[in-house]
This record gives sequence, C-alpha cells and structure tokens, in this order.
Amino acid sequence: MNNPCDKLILAESAGVRLIYCKNCNVVELEIGAISLRLSPEHTQQIANTMMKASLRLDRMIKLTNYFGQTPSHLQIMH
Repeated sequence: MNNPCDKLILAESAGVRLIYCKNCNVVELEIGAISLRLSPEHTQQIANTMMKASLRLDRMIKLTNYFGQTPSHLQIMH
C-alpha cells in the first residue's frame, strides 16, 4: 500500500513554490500553473545553475551601468 504524501513547503515567493514530499522523495517546483517533479539532486543542480546565472546577471548589469553598454565579452548570444 502506498503511503499518502507528506509534503513540506521548502520555500515560496511570488508565483514560485518548492514543496518536498518525504514519502516520494520528490521536490515539486511550481511556477504559476506549471509544476515539475524533480529528484532532490536535480533540484540542487538547478539551484546551483540559477545562482551562477543570477551572479553573472548582476555582474553584467553593473558593468552595463558603468560602461553604458554590455562589455563585448559578456554579449548575449541567441
């Protein structure tokens, strides 16, 4: 018999919520109406990648404000 989900809210902010189910060992990432079920390991990998991107974005914004344009070595690629 399956145990019912035992969920714990890990974090939440405007439109984003992370919930952990101990019985399933799954983290649910809710972004608006979208929900992703991830392993705890993948959740940590995504969090690390997002933190690196956030730090790089902060640095890019500061340099853009200082130089008046994005430095060529930080140009955005499409």
